[in-house]
Amino acid sequence: MAGHGTKLRRLVGMGAGTGLLLAAAAMATGSAAPVKADFDDLLDPILQPLISSFTESITALDPAAATDVSSLLDSLGLGSFDSLTSSATEPAAAVAAADSPVTGTYDIPLTVKEDTEPTVQATIDGGSNTLLVDTGSSGLVIPWQALDSSNPFQALEDLFQLGFPTGISESGYSGGVEYIYLTYNDVPTDYGDGVLDTTGPVDIEVLSWPTSFSSPLDFQQFLQDDDVTGILGIGDSSSAAGPTESPLQTLGYGGVLVDIPGKELVVEPTAPGGGVTVDGAPISQLYESVDGGTRTELYDDVDSGGVYGTIPSSLVGNAGSLPSGATIDVYDGANGPLLYSYTTGTDSLDQSTAPTVESGIGTSSSPIDSGVEPFLQEPIYLDYGNDTMTFYPK
Repeated sequence: MAGHGTKLRRLVGMGAGTGLLLAAAAMATGSAAPVKADFDDLLDPILQPLISSFTESITALDPAAATDVSSLLDSLGLGSFDSLTSSATEPAAAVAAADSPVTGTYDIPLTVKEDTEPTVQATIDGGSNTLLVDTGSSGLVIPWQALDSSNPFQALEDLFQLGFPTGISESGYSGGVEYIYLTYNDVPTDYGDGVLDTTGPVDIEVLSWPTSFSSPLDFQQFLQDDDVTGILGIGDSSSAAGPTESPLQTLGYGGVLVDIPGKELVVEPTAPGGGVTVDGAPISQLYESVDGGTRTELYDDVDSGGVYGTIPSSLVGNAGSLPSGATIDVYDGANGPLLYSYTTGTDSLDQSTAPTVESGIGTSSSPIDSGVEPFLQEPIYLDYGNDTMTFYPK
C-alpha cells in the first residue's frame, strides 16, 4: 500500500472538498451557495453520527488530531452541534424490488486483473468505470470522481445534477478504508458496452479516511490498489455485508452467474441446470479440509473480492501458515460432494496463493473467506430469490 500524507493535509483536503462541493452546487443549480444557518438546520441531524465516527477514526490514528478536527469543524460551521453521538448510522434503506422478475439472459464480458480481481466495464451516468465483481458485499459503490474521471469539476456538477439523494450513511471495506456515501436510486448504468442497461441504485462515496497507518489514504487509492474505479457488490443483501443492495437484486434480475473460466458475468433469472446448491449467498455452512485431513464444519464467505481468503488456525496446526503445495478441499456436508479444491502455490505476480491463517474465524459471526479461488476453478451462481449458491465443479 502507498503511504499516507500527514493529518493536517488530510483535514485541509476535507475542507477544500467541502468548498468545491458548495461551488459545484451553486454552478449546477444557478444559485448562490446556502448560508451557514441553512446548512446547520439541514445537516445537523444527518452529520452528527457521521462526524463522530470520522473523529473517532482520526483520533485512533493520532490522538493529537482530535483538536485539529474540532478546530476544522468550527471553521466549517459544523462544530456547534449539541452532541456528537458515537453510534454509526444504519445503511440507507434499499429500494423496493421490482414488482415482477426481469426475464432474459445478459452475458457481460468479465476479465481478471492482477490474478485475483474479476472485473466488468460499466458506464455510470456517462462515466466509464472498471468495477470489481464482489460477491462478498452488496451494492454498486463508486467515488464521486468516477462520474467524470477526466474533469473533477464536471464530476461534481454531474453529482449535483443527480438530484437529492435518498440516503446518506457510512460504510467501509476490510482493506482499511471507511467512507460516507450518498445513495441515488435512478442512475443510468450500462454494463458491458450495451449488454445490459439499467436505471438503478448507486452509492456514491463523498468522503473517506484510512483506518490505520498501513491503510490506503482514501477510497480512491483503495480502488487504485485493486486496479478498479468502483465495486459491484452482487452478494444477496440478506447475508452479504452491504453497504446497500446490488442493483441487479433491487431491479429483480433473479440471480448472477460468476463465470471466470468462461470470461463472463451472466445475469439470468434462474440457475443453469446441474451443479450443487447450498444455502446462503455468499455465506454458507460448509466443510473444509487440508491435505486430505478431517473435514471441519465452518461458515465460509464465498467471496470473489477476497483475494486469497482466510483459513482458521485450527486447520493449520502449529505451522502458523500454509506452505506451497498444500491442498484445500471444501465440501457440502460432512459426507457431501466436493464443491471446490485447489493447491497453494504462487501466482503470476509471485504472490502466495495460500489463504491467510487467522484464529477465531469460521463461525456464523466471523466466517472464513474463500477468496477468489473457487471462482477461478468453476462458475458459481447466486440466487437472490432463494438466498442460495450453486457450484458447478469440474
